[in-house]
Amino acid sequence: MRFLRQAGIPFLALLVLASLGTAPPEALAKKKKITKGDAKIAKRSAHLYVSQRLFDKALAQLLIVIEGDPNDVQAHFMLGEIYSEKNMQDEMRKEFEWVLGTKKGKKKYAKKIQPYLDMWWSRNYNNAVRAIGAEDFGAAIESLQKAIALAPEKPMSYQALGVAYLNMGQAQAGIDAYEKAVELDSTEASSFVNLGRAYMNLKNYEEAKQCFARAHKLAPDNAGYLNDLARAQQFNGDTAAALESAEKALAIEPENVDVSQMAGQMHLLGGNYEKAAELLETVAAQKPEDVDNLFNLAECYRNLGRVDEAVNLFLKSVQANPQDADAWFRLGRIYEKQEKYKDSIEALKMVVSIRPTSVQGWQALSRSWALLSKEQSDAGMDDAASESAKNAEEAYNMSTSLQGQAGE
Repeated sequence: MRFLRQAGIPFLALLVLASLGTAPPEALAKKKKITKGDAKIAKRSAHLYVSQRLFDKALAQLLIVIEGDPNDVQAHFMLGEIYSEKNMQDEMRKEFEWVLGTKKGKKKYAKKIQPYLDMWWSRNYNNAVRAIGAEDFGAAIESLQKAIALAPEKPMSYQALGVAYLNMGQAQAGIDAYEKAVELDSTEASSFVNLGRAYMNLKNYEEAKQCFARAHKLAPDNAGYLNDLARAQQFNGDTAAALESAEKALAIEPENVDVSQMAGQMHLLGGNYEKAAELLETVAAQKPEDVDNLFNLAECYRNLGRVDEAVNLFLKSVQANPQDADAWFRLGRIYEKQEKYKDSIEALKMVVSIRPTSVQGWQALSRSWALLSKEQSDAGMDDAASESAKNAEEAYNMSTSLQGQAGE
């Protein structure tokens, strides 16, 4: 096999040599150098072909012009026009950039070139917007990169690019795009909001807070921006500032359900349960399936001593999401206080099933088992009491074991 493979090489070489040997002598002759005179003739032909919209022929002639006279500004401009007609955007842009890079070209053709750049920017941008609407983010990015190459000064392109990148999970690329949009136009509040939301996704709450504060400064009457600011302040650990921002937003748009929800959450964190319940009740009336709101409202009721209402809402929460360990835990604690120890145990079993490393869950479960054991013992149910006491000890041992592991 090695011999056969080596033998094939000179055979191919012979074929090439044979083909060269049969070529006519003129094919081997040196290509004629194109002169400026040839370029002038080609240029006249190009003009004629353009007038007849024979762009391929015009293109061929203009390439001859450029070869004969590389500095012919008009020929480069005409090439750019033809490339535009042929949807060859990169080639068009390069030709126009060459023209605008010359003193003569900038003076004579800048106003003629701009409509082409605007047209293609608009087409690419609109294609990107449609692609984003269709959730084809890869196509959107491709179109936006073309748009940016044609008009790098337009912040809208970078805003849309940020949307596309974030939807593809490329957080840093999205932030870079939004930062460029802000750099180009620091007066557009929505750019700061988008940048802030990108930082929120990365859990960079300090940067997010700064962005939302800038947006609020630019648009002080926009309740939505204040709402975003309140959320960032909350996650950043500044509950007092978050409550202040939420109250400002509420004053601007008291009927805005999202604003009411945020203000309610802040009042709940601040311990104003009456006000929190009032706000969250209005949210529940408009968004009855919002489990997070139901949980928060139930927490208000629990703190207000409206226990039955709290239980009903916590039950709705776990029905909607059986993995809601927080709602199960609160149900367990309420049932314990109501001396419904079996119900408490069942709820707390769900907690440690969902979160097997929850020290708090195991401690609460141990306590409920112990209380049930005492109740059974008082009722003369010694065997059941003994079994419950054993379960209480096992749950307690689990909690102490987990605490020890956490301390290591």
